[in-house]
Amino acid sequence: MARRYCPELLGTMAASPQFPDDENGHLLRRMHDEGDDLAQPRVVEFGFVFPQRSQALSFAEKVPDKLVEVCISHLNGRDMWQVAVKHFMVPTHQQITEIENELNRHAKPVGGELDGWSCLPINAVD
Repeated sequence: MARRYCPELLGTMAASPQFPDDENGHLLRRMHDEGDDLAQPRVVEFGFVFPQRSQALSFAEKVPDKLVEVCISHLNGRDMWQVAVKHFMVPTHQQITEIENELNRHAKPVGGELDGWSCLPINAVD
């Protein structure tokens, strides 16, 4: 069972949740500290960039079906193609890292790289 954290109680808690000391852990820590209820599921978007449209399309075709939505767009300022893979999930460090690794296994062989992930916050209910 996942724990729920209320921002108004954070100052009185003896221990706060632990997050690994890596980029995903730092982002989850910041989200938690800003009052995000990380126990709530939401759409998490994983972004990948590719130099050519054909590479982006090749990657999009390889995304596993369990990841719900794939969007391809051109990034004018960077002259790159972006593929956004959207997945409805609880944003845990383990699951985010597993999905990143799985998608990287498909992106790297066709010339793509991870550009990060994002999601909208869900604030804890007072």
